[in-house]
Amino acid sequence: MGRLLRRLRYWLRQDNHEAALAEELEFHRAMKQQDLEADGLAPEHARFAAHRAMGNVTLAREDSRAQWIWPWLESVGQDTRIAVRALLRQPGFTLLSVVVLGVAIGLNTSVFTVFAGAALRPMTGVTDPDGLAIVSGRVPQVPNLLSGLSIPEFEFLAARATTAELAAERRTVVSFDSGGGARSVTTLFVSGNYFDLLGAGLQHGRGILAADDARGAGEAVVVLSHVLWQTQFGGDPSVIGRRVRVAGQPHTVVGVAARDFGGAEGRARVWLPLTSLPALLPNDIGRGDPELCCVEVYARLDEGVTRTQLATELDAVSARFRASAGQDARAIVVGGTQALRGRRGDREGLAVIGVLFLGVTMVLLLACANVGNLLLARAVARRSEIGVRLSLGAGRRRLVRQLLTEGMLLALIAAGAGLAVAAWLPRFLINEVVGEAAPFDIDLDGMVFVYAALLAGLACVASALAPALHATRGDIGASLKGTAVALRFPLRSVLLGAQIAITVVLLASAGLLLRGVAAARDMDLGYAIEDIDEVMVRLPQPDEAARVQALVPELLTALDAAGFTGVALAAAGVTTDEARVPGAPADRTRPVHRFDVSASYFSVLDIPVVVGRSFTDADRNRGLVVVNEAFARRFWGGDDAVGRAFVANDRALEVIGVARDARLLGLDPAPPIYFQPLTGRRGPLFPVLLVRRQSADIDDLSALITRVEPRAEVISTPMRNRLDFELSALRLAPLAASGLGLFALGLATVGMFGVFAYAVRQRSREIGIRLALGARSRDLIRGVLSTSARAVVYGLVAGVLAAVGASQLLRGSLYGVSPLDPLTYASVALVIAAAAMVASYAPARRALNVNPVSLLREE
Repeated sequence: MGRLLRRLRYWLRQDNHEAALAEELEFHRAMKQQDLEADGLAPEHARFAAHRAMGNVTLAREDSRAQWIWPWLESVGQDTRIAVRALLRQPGFTLLSVVVLGVAIGLNTSVFTVFAGAALRPMTGVTDPDGLAIVSGRVPQVPNLLSGLSIPEFEFLAARATTAELAAERRTVVSFDSGGGARSVTTLFVSGNYFDLLGAGLQHGRGILAADDARGAGEAVVVLSHVLWQTQFGGDPSVIGRRVRVAGQPHTVVGVAARDFGGAEGRARVWLPLTSLPALLPNDIGRGDPELCCVEVYARLDEGVTRTQLATELDAVSARFRASAGQDARAIVVGGTQALRGRRGDREGLAVIGVLFLGVTMVLLLACANVGNLLLARAVARRSEIGVRLSLGAGRRRLVRQLLTEGMLLALIAAGAGLAVAAWLPRFLINEVVGEAAPFDIDLDGMVFVYAALLAGLACVASALAPALHATRGDIGASLKGTAVALRFPLRSVLLGAQIAITVVLLASAGLLLRGVAAARDMDLGYAIEDIDEVMVRLPQPDEAARVQALVPELLTALDAAGFTGVALAAAGVTTDEARVPGAPADRTRPVHRFDVSASYFSVLDIPVVVGRSFTDADRNRGLVVVNEAFARRFWGGDDAVGRAFVANDRALEVIGVARDARLLGLDPAPPIYFQPLTGRRGPLFPVLLVRRQSADIDDLSALITRVEPRAEVISTPMRNRLDFELSALRLAPLAASGLGLFALGLATVGMFGVFAYAVRQRSREIGIRLALGARSRDLIRGVLSTSARAVVYGLVAGVLAAVGASQLLRGSLYGVSPLDPLTYASVALVIAAAAMVASYAPARRALNVNPVSLLREE
């Protein structure tokens, strides 16, 4: 311990110790000189003899320092000081390297920041998130699928649970008007103990209380998010008590949430009492039917209670509730908050982040190759300096460490710039481009700083190690002359080929994705979409499911009587069932989708029934269904399915027709679907009307619906909007890929320019001699640039091969476009060739303008 303290004391008072050491050595030399003079030597001879007797004073000082401080630490300090001076001598090189590496590290760190917020960080603004549990139920028909609980089931469990306190939230979107016009905001209807159970902080006022959530509560209250408070009210503390309109109804603001709290999943802008849901959104799914969902249920376990014990208790309570409601029993699952993070960073979202990680990692490798080329050119220019150091006894390992220190210093400065990018870019993209505040914490923390430091280390090794080894190889004589060792495959060409290959992969991926979006826009979906409207019918106040069941046949009769042939009805949602052929074991079921539709559904959407027939209104409740071709292939190998039977939800069903496959669930190929006659028995939601504009007038249809149900509100939207929504999500990936590709193309162009310019400069003497002997300029340029041009060609070929492999990862997003699309790869090759021509233009002109006489005179 004393030795460590002595070394630290020397480090803090290094200058004083150095001066004392120099003074002591000089004292010993002077004493030795005096002794020699006393023996009769002349002062001049005595001084030289004293120096010889003292030996290597510098080595003695080094040995003394080794007792005071670790030698490696001192050498690191020396290397750092030398690296700082070397970088300051070439500010252009330093700035370019820092910008290139900084942007690449910033992109990587930005993606990691989003990933960390989506999947690694705990729930923000919540007290002790790991002490919370999430309560879900297994769907009886699909045991592997979890869902939330219905509101009645939550209330039943919350009132009877003895080992934990339960709270619930229902996420939806409602209109909010603070006086400047209504806007749609993400809203949470929460139970009265929600804020207390989560331990959520508040900026002003209070949260939703039990009295607010009691049925028959007098005043309608609302809690605002910090973001909404800032954007709509300018952060005015006097907002408490102000009246606003939510879903068209007046509410009083009673609180403002803390800045870092936006609900368990981070997106909430408004909180309302759960009991106000029926009045504000009477047709919201899960409002009253115990088999419909959902509310997210959170539990704060009592001390000493495990999640298994809570699940056992809730299983028993849930069984009593579902028995009283006439529903099948189901298991209750109690999971930790990591399950919430798993949903928040769902599989699709994490897959997108994974693809982004791959893209930005390739950009980082490209940047490292680019900076590596710059460092190599710089090291080659310093070969004379390196030769002098080697001749004076410096070891190759020591010189490599010195060059790596310069690379590490560059990488650390670039990491700092990258952190600045990461602090701004994710927030800008989410808040400004997406138009929604971040649903999770995207602030920089220790985890992000460690990640950036690791990237800096990797960037240093990837960009600086090969140039350092290359610059210190060879004999001392060649280094002193400043000549490089001739290699069959120069390192600069290898790095250039790597840059070209990475750029080709990114550009090809972007091109394939862009063509995929364009192909999806013009894709044949298998059904009519351009002239079809979707008409929603909303009831203005709570209504029983029985009214909807009665209203469906009434409306069908009225449509037939009025002669509306271009109108069909379809259930407002798609159900996932488990189906099997008769006689198969119960565990051999396969997931299928169920559509509840009217008899005119196929004719309105132009979906042909290729085998058998469609059903009629008389086929209701008879177990007769139509399946699509994918369903027939899944269960009967594509054989004639008419007359075949299968079991779904413990009901035996008979196939009377096979409809052609249509992409009714998005842009992906049609999954197995079966269609059954619509009965209206799907809870309080009214079906959707599909209207062909050429056959039915929307105004006449609205008038007819109003006559059948005077309280109905009719909302019409083009069916094309559904496809446009799918495409809007798809455009994000090609836009991101295009941005990365263009950045990579810029780096590759700079890299090609550097290599071409270096090739011309390296052979300038040869060019002068050849020109003086009468060689043609065109032949000279071709010969000088041929080696570097071959590197571009090799990189292009390697990049195309790599892009073909990478395109297999994008196959699911290439709608109607082959991963081997020749037009895309040909376009990328032309872009690379054009970039090479642009990059070689200035070096070629420089070579053509060489004056042989002046060049030879300089030599």
